[in-house]
Amino acid sequence: MGEWRVCKRRVVVYIANSQTRKFTNSPYSFLLLVLLVLAGCGRLAQSSQPTLEVILTNLDNPRGVFVEADGTLWVAEAGIGYDAVDPTEMTGKLTLFVDQNGDGDFDDAGEADRWFTHFPTYNALQFFGTGRDEVNGPGDLWRHPDGRIYLTVDGGFDDVALYEISPEGRIGRTLADRSNMNGIAFAPDYERIYMVESTGNRLAEVTLDDGEYRAIVDFPLLDSGQQAVPAGVAVDPRTGEVLVALFSGTAVDANDQTIPLVAGDAKVVRVNPETGETVDEVVGLTAVVDIAIDEEGNLIVLEMTANHADPLPRLHDLFDPDAEPVHGGYLRYSGRVTVYPASGRPSYTIATGLDMPTNVTVGPDGALYISTGQGTPGRPIPGPDGPTTITGQVIQISNYLQSNP
Repeated sequence: MGEWRVCKRRVVVYIANSQTRKFTNSPYSFLLLVLLVLAGCGRLAQSSQPTLEVILTNLDNPRGVFVEADGTLWVAEAGIGYDAVDPTEMTGKLTLFVDQNGDGDFDDAGEADRWFTHFPTYNALQFFGTGRDEVNGPGDLWRHPDGRIYLTVDGGFDDVALYEISPEGRIGRTLADRSNMNGIAFAPDYERIYMVESTGNRLAEVTLDDGEYRAIVDFPLLDSGQQAVPAGVAVDPRTGEVLVALFSGTAVDANDQTIPLVAGDAKVVRVNPETGETVDEVVGLTAVVDIAIDEEGNLIVLEMTANHADPLPRLHDLFDPDAEPVHGGYLRYSGRVTVYPASGRPSYTIATGLDMPTNVTVGPDGALYISTGQGTPGRPIPGPDGPTTITGQVIQISNYLQSNP
């Protein structure tokens, strides 16, 4: 196995050991050795040199990302968290990003086509007194093959919706509005959408042609007695089964103090969408916030943080640029991405030290697209190299699959 090391913009695997072989004195032995070495190097060049690149920055809480076949990106932004009375001051967004100059990123002038800029946004700290700097608004999104876009929006309390947006950019039906929906995914036939309702601890589906809603399963409490809080969903293309990330809710620690999470209690479960039967897929996780699965069945698991830290009072001024740098409920720069191979080989981590990642998508190019920077944009926080500020970004990770046995 290799050793994975994460740098600021690149993830590189180094060979930790090698195997030796005995060769006879045949005149072809040296040629065979060279061919074996070259073949091994080829595999390493293909699968053991993952790269991590920031392709979008200075976003306001990026969430769902959808990647078109031509490389353009749809990105939902939850906004800055300021609950404005005037709708024109709301900051939730849906944007199409196009790499006009072909430089590999989407930060240049003219590369952002804003479809919607005034979706609701709010901060859970000030709405509910959670002690955590958590911004909500537009969440997950998917684009149907016929061009329709489906976008979840959490505006707080009863202001939640799964919107259907036409290819021309008009908001049409609201397909669901029962509970906040942090994750959605199409069924293999593209005739239904699976959704996870975090506050309702439920996996449900809605049929696109008539909007019929069906509850599939309500998740029970987790090991420490906390709510399951389903946060991410993906569909296994090989079986049609649904995978759900259970983030885990608040719990009471040994000192009778309420804490936002219990490290190691989160998990991924596999659900039969017809019967609701549920089995554990991956356990022992912490704050698993989203998942993705590729066509071969490799599971990608995104953990938002390693633990809780520095809870905030409800009236904390989140927009004070001179405030003391504090984590704000969750330990910053401790998110990670792990691959669970479909072959059953041991899992391996491809990125660590991410700042509060929230969403992961597998693009048609096979790369991963990860949204980071949950929280009030610009708020001072502790960084890996000293004080810094919250910055919303989309990160691309490519060449991350290991093919060596």
